[in-house]
Amino acid sequence: MVNNTCNILVVEPLNVPTDDREAFITTLQYALETAIQAVYKLEADELDSERLGDGKYLLFWEAAEGGAGVLSQLLEKPEAFQKIADAALDICHFQEAKDSCVQACYECLLSYRNQFDHALINRHLIKPLLDELQDSTVQIEGICRDELYEQLLQQTDPNSRFERIVLTAIYQSGYKLPDSAQELIPEANCKPDFLYKEDGIAVFCDGSVHDSPEKRRQDKIVRDNLKHNTTYHVLVLRHDEDWQTELSKLASL
Repeated sequence: MVNNTCNILVVEPLNVPTDDREAFITTLQYALETAIQAVYKLEADELDSERLGDGKYLLFWEAAEGGAGVLSQLLEKPEAFQKIADAALDICHFQEAKDSCVQACYECLLSYRNQFDHALINRHLIKPLLDELQDSTVQIEGICRDELYEQLLQQTDPNSRFERIVLTAIYQSGYKLPDSAQELIPEANCKPDFLYKEDGIAVFCDGSVHDSPEKRRQDKIVRDNLKHNTTYHVLVLRHDEDWQTELSKLASL
């Protein structure tokens, strides 16, 4: 038995035509998968997909170890699906016609891996939807990413420039933003610099004020207390170490 953790994206296509429904969903599955791979320069084995619920949903997951964070970027960047649709139209020979391709070919959507679906794949069925997606924007309900970033900046310790540097790096790298900054965890009497509540991650940003041996001892006591009394994973970023590499662990966490 193998356990694995990976990023997933579930898509529920709306207004699916009743005629050729299965063919439409199947073609859309492989068009989106191929376009995402093209836009984000993924290898074929780094992204996979399948149909769920009798074709009501499309499930995409990052098959590579640790994931590349691509699926989260699709939701965080408003113009993401415009690029995916544009790539899909190009892949399906709509931007530059290929007369020898009738419904699909091995230069667009057919592959050895989806050979059992070849009879269903028809690129013409999804062209109207791809045309619509070219003018689409991604909107997430609730507070938007930019607003959350500004809100978190206001919550950081005003005396810690390093906290704001780390937060900006998280924002610009496209990582998921923390839920809060400087929030007290009562059961551990601890206040991490950033907190991912749902993911169970506590981030500490150690600027130069944490360099003294005494401060380091205090930090260790506080963080050990957090580990022993909660289920939070502790991520420590030090200003005088390669904190950017350490920060990249957020993608897998």
